[in-house]
Amino acid sequence: MGSTSAGVGSSPDERASDKFKLAVLRALRTLILGLAAAFPSAGAGTVVLSTGYWTTFCYACLAALITAVVSLLQNVASFLPDDPT
Repeated sequence: MGSTSAGVGSSPDERASDKFKLAVLRALRTLILGLAAAFPSAGAGTVVLSTGYWTTFCYACLAALITAVVSLLQNVASFLPDDPT
């Protein structure tokens, strides 16, 4: 498998239920990483957006949620090559 498969590949598995389970776990990992990154990025975001810390934190959490949903969709897509990682 090349770097293209690792970059845009889907979850590797034959059965749809196993593929979905792995995709959910990967999306959950992505969400947790995004939420962890929201804490420090919200501080810098207050300067850029001219809003309060918690408002900016909510925007960062929304971005993390959207990223996790996109990750789930990518991992369950059957037309993409399998990602070996």
